[in-house]
Amino acid sequence: MDFSGRVVLVTGASSGIGEACAVAFARRGAWVGVHYRENASGAAAVARRVEHAGGRAVTLQADLREVAACERLVQRAVEAFGRLDVLVNNAGLVDRTGLWEVTEALWEEQMALHVKAPFFLSRAAARLMPEGGAIVNVGSMRGVLAGPGAPHYAVSKAAVLMVTRCLAHALAPRIRVNAVAPGYTDTRVHASRTPEDRRRIEDEIPVGRFASPEEVAEAVVFLASADARYITGQILVVTGGLAL
Repeated sequence: MDFSGRVVLVTGASSGIGEACAVAFARRGAWVGVHYRENASGAAAVARRVEHAGGRAVTLQADLREVAACERLVQRAVEAFGRLDVLVNNAGLVDRTGLWEVTEALWEEQMALHVKAPFFLSRAAARLMPEGGAIVNVGSMRGVLAGPGAPHYAVSKAAVLMVTRCLAHALAPRIRVNAVAPGYTDTRVHASRTPEDRRRIEDEIPVGRFASPEEVAEAVVFLASADARYITGQILVVTGGLAL
């Protein structure tokens, strides 16, 4: 999985799975666009990690809830490195609001970040990518496996899986489009959980633990790589067996 001379744009890369993806691509020689919305210091730290891993990095700020910002972000990545080979649509927002408390604003924010942004980012990237380009969307197990709460989050993550399939059809054979649907992953999203809550969740996971961000990132890198050149329109579920 060699990415030497290839350019990767990772959205939501200032922490968590996005950070792990940026570093994983850099270890394979990629030049990485590190996108962030508000966490400039986090993005700068990730850029340093990318360069330490052997890649090159540029930090790029954008509010992806706006279509024009999505299109500008792709253009700026190409201007920075001269090309774009891989887009990782990772930016998102976990919200655990329950059914009866979901407001119109919360619903629209989830759809904007998880459905609208990946669609318009992918379309903008596809116009500029060379043949053999790859797009990987980061969904969630909640797009596959319904849970007791946060219906707006689950519906938005289910929608991005269909966006993946539609784009895979539309962009074939020039560009491949796939998605990863992670389960419980050790990021700051779960930092507030009590030890008892973590043990309860881990008891439900067949492999018995949360994923590391790096394990999810390796799945993303695989789908973007030439090793997956005959794979498109697929959803790789990375849940330690929980979505069985």
